[in-house]
Amino acid sequence: MKKILFLAISLLVAFTINLNAQEYHLGQVVTNPDGSQGVVFYLNEDGTDGWMVALHDVGLRIPWGLNDHVPELGPVVIINNDILTTVFSDRDGYTNTMHIREHYENIGYTGPYAAKLVDFENGWYLPAAGQLKMLYVNAIFYEPTLRTVGETMGLNAYWSSTVQNDEKAWYVQFGAPYAMNAWAWNGFFSAMERESPIDHYDRSFAVRAIRNLDFSPTPAIGQLQAPAVICGEGSLELVLPHLFHIDTYGWEISPDETFSSPIPYTGQELDKTYNDWYLRLWATAENEVLYSNAVKISVHEISTSDEFIETCDPYDWNGQTYTETGDYQTIIADQWGCDSVANLHLTVNDPDEYFVPIPVFACETYTWGDQTYTESGAYQQTFTNQHGCDSIVTMSLFINHGVEHQFMDICCNEYNWNGVVYAESGVYQQVLTAANGCDSIVTLSLTVKHTPPVSEIEGEANIYYQENGVFTYSIEPVPDCFGYEWSIDNHWQITPNGNECAVHVNTVTAGDLKVKVYTECGFVERTITIHHDYLPSVVIYPNPNQGDFNMILGGMKGEAVILVYDHLGRLLDRISIDTNVEGITVPYSLGDMAVGVYLVRVINDSSMITKRVVKWM
Repeated sequence: MKKILFLAISLLVAFTINLNAQEYHLGQVVTNPDGSQGVVFYLNEDGTDGWMVALHDVGLRIPWGLNDHVPELGPVVIINNDILTTVFSDRDGYTNTMHIREHYENIGYTGPYAAKLVDFENGWYLPAAGQLKMLYVNAIFYEPTLRTVGETMGLNAYWSSTVQNDEKAWYVQFGAPYAMNAWAWNGFFSAMERESPIDHYDRSFAVRAIRNLDFSPTPAIGQLQAPAVICGEGSLELVLPHLFHIDTYGWEISPDETFSSPIPYTGQELDKTYNDWYLRLWATAENEVLYSNAVKISVHEISTSDEFIETCDPYDWNGQTYTETGDYQTIIADQWGCDSVANLHLTVNDPDEYFVPIPVFACETYTWGDQTYTESGAYQQTFTNQHGCDSIVTMSLFINHGVEHQFMDICCNEYNWNGVVYAESGVYQQVLTAANGCDSIVTLSLTVKHTPPVSEIEGEANIYYQENGVFTYSIEPVPDCFGYEWSIDNHWQITPNGNECAVHVNTVTAGDLKVKVYTECGFVERTITIHHDYLPSVVIYPNPNQGDFNMILGGMKGEAVILVYDHLGRLLDRISIDTNVEGITVPYSLGDMAVGVYLVRVINDSSMITKRVVKWM
């Protein structure tokens, strides 16, 4: 297929080389004086202003900046509820970038941010929202050029230098159909009411710089205004009107824009081998060769696309509505004017109806889908089946209700009910499972009776043999007591009298006296052990003395230890001796010890007796 291309060229009159403004075309690679390169992505209508985009990103996963407001960037105001109109009117990315960089330099921030990465000193800057929009819209003109260097804008989200308010910056998600209807804040995506369907959290923020085109005067013989396009393969028909005062002219093509190896073009057919080659016009006037600008040649093959759609509803495609499963085809002219065949493989699924085969039983309420039911009955809801279509489901529901039960009980001290112990009277509830499987609320009215306190037995626990007689033992009276039961485990006689008991002690021995106090919660027992034993004693004579004295130890049995101390508590002597209850006499001498007060301490297995001894001369 051959595409006829009319290339309109304006040629300056006569044989003089005049200076025209530098001219560019979309998709052209431009080499800047500093050696950097970019691709032209925007030109205004009269070709006097435009921008180029850098061949490569200068950063990925880069935050826009800090969570603060750059004072020189005023907030964008919503006009007529259409914030996009205002946002994309901002096309001064150079000034925005300058303010952002100055702000972060002034506050001393040295971390990474988008506007810092661009080569601002050599004219590159972070695009404003309006410039980033044009970069998004015109991708078709410069993406083929980017691919020649292994690059693409892809599906990245690119920062702009425009803010939406005091703390939010705009971005554009390339490749997303609603990409310009979302904003991001401090490196994290958020969404407006028209959120992009692309999963933002799988994307990373990238930085791509742009630069103003240089329209300085340059010599030219004319400007080729249209791209050279061939559909499939064929030749270009070149029409050149209004060439005056030219000696010779011709066309040439080259694989590069510098035309280092040009080939004369005389109408030969071109195939995809010549895709991305360049075409220019040359002319001679008075033996001087003049050249036009270079135009890139685009050779496009006839394309065929297949689209597979599965739907539950009628499907609209290219102005037609399809309701049946089938294969459909249409021929579409692409943006270059070349035909392409589009095939639609359509599957139209139908909704389902489903009956739940087993009735559903529930207690009190039942939640199904987004509905909660409190009564038995047959109910329907619409869900989505495996094909994504409506599925009408019918269910039979039976609602059961819980029961309530009450009972009373009395206990002593504490009550164990299903593992829960209650120590006080009161009304208690537990939730159990009834026969129908629902909760059963059981209420217990409980009376807890407590055992009254019973005091210890009061009375003499140690009685010596010299003190034979009747001794009285007692406990505090117990309220609501049913009775007292006294007993002793030896041959002494006892005389009980309520909460008191008389014990007749007449022989040397020991015994356990017990009392049981009976109440409505049973009985409480108390015990006291009574010892009837010898009374130990120590007699010292003479006292005072001149250092020699006797110690009479009485009422003791077994071994006893005699300790002698001076007035400062220092141990002077230790004597071990066998004793008997009738008593023994132990003589002792302080010898030449100084005059003063001394202590004698006698210890056996049941007593310790201390006496003072005075040596006076």
